[in-house]
Amino acid sequence: MAYMKIIAAVIAGEMLIKEYICEKEREGKKKWKLPGGIEVCRLENAGAAGGVFADRKKEIRICSGAVLGGCGLMLLKEWKKQKVSAKGIGLSLLIGGGLCNFVDRMKKGTVTDYIRFTKCPLAIVRKLVFNISDFCILIGGLLLFAGRKFRIKS
Repeated sequence: MAYMKIIAAVIAGEMLIKEYICEKEREGKKKWKLPGGIEVCRLENAGAAGGVFADRKKEIRICSGAVLGGCGLMLLKEWKKQKVSAKGIGLSLLIGGGLCNFVDRMKKGTVTDYIRFTKCPLAIVRKLVFNISDFCILIGGLLLFAGRKFRIKS
């Protein structure tokens, strides 16, 4: 049950934020400057991370769907253990974030991104625009890695 709550919270939060951003801002127009070099500006990303493979939308959808399906099967196996684990939480974050971006791709053909880190010391990060789903996917992946690498148990 905890895993479903995580997935639902990620989806609900991200959908609300994206809906607000899409209603209030035209792509690339207004930029909100936040403390710490964080900028909020809407960008519709037709590709994968950083816009790569923007000309391969069908393939991105297929790969995304396949990865989500695989994560879903892994989470089902984890869920049957009836214990909350780092692996299960990681998979829940991956699925929640992945589903949000997948639904965007299926509905619009793009993913709405809106967070940029303008003062990051890494030039590549300053160029990219993210959304909350991206952070959930990253954190979920890190939890899966850490759980496997360091044998984190529930």
